[in-house]
Amino acid sequence: MSGKLGLGKRLLLAIIVLWNYCEAENIRPFYPQGRIVGGIAASEGQFPYQVSLRWGGAHVCGGSIVSASYIVTAAHCLTLGTAEQKLPASLISIRAGSRFYDRGGQVVQAVETTVHPDYKDFDNDIGLVKLSLPLEFNAGVKAIPLASHEPPTGVPVVTSGWGRTTNNGTVVKLLRYNSLTALTSLDCSRRLPAIPESVICLAHSAGNGVCNGDSGGPAVYNNQLVGVTNYMVRTCGSTKPDAYASVAYFAEWIRENSRE
Repeated sequence: MSGKLGLGKRLLLAIIVLWNYCEAENIRPFYPQGRIVGGIAASEGQFPYQVSLRWGGAHVCGGSIVSASYIVTAAHCLTLGTAEQKLPASLISIRAGSRFYDRGGQVVQAVETTVHPDYKDFDNDIGLVKLSLPLEFNAGVKAIPLASHEPPTGVPVVTSGWGRTTNNGTVVKLLRYNSLTALTSLDCSRRLPAIPESVICLAHSAGNGVCNGDSGGPAVYNNQLVGVTNYMVRTCGSTKPDAYASVAYFAEWIRENSRE
């Protein structure tokens, strides 16, 4: 029945389920706001590692396949604000192998989630989803290798997602991508003071970048996952760089917590 519900009804259902859970646990909801503006539509199979992460069947974030049973995403996509306030895995599922977040591909329920223990206020904003069944790898569903080094400043990095295409705009159903410019942690800190060393930045011109709904999604350089979308600064598509959890920084933690 859920497959016949429109986006608005499915999102409302997800909010109702989440709200009931928060009421039962006496906690205040925190909704993902990790901020693709600009860019172009992806072709079929272009991003086989990209998944849509869903709450109650409604798209809220992106994620990347790191193995048949594990997805890496942002911690704030799995919590209600802190590491201690994890959403129950029963509310979370992913869709892989489709350009559309609402149809096609493989839909798999989460069985467990892991949030970085030091996650707080978008610091150490990284997490993992363990799937109840392993994905069936094919031309449209593949894992992506983890980067061991940050991309050098100035190189193009591709980021993708189903997020809003304008600030306060609508979420798109068809996957989009954009090519942004890498900044090392050092260069990032010069543009965005107080940025921790665990974060890399992608610079862009006005009218480009990530937006709501892109959180947790991939940033890729040299066919390796270099970043996990965390947040944008000011508004979507501003001239400020966007912030990503550095995969090279967290690679050991990812591997230790995603063993098959």
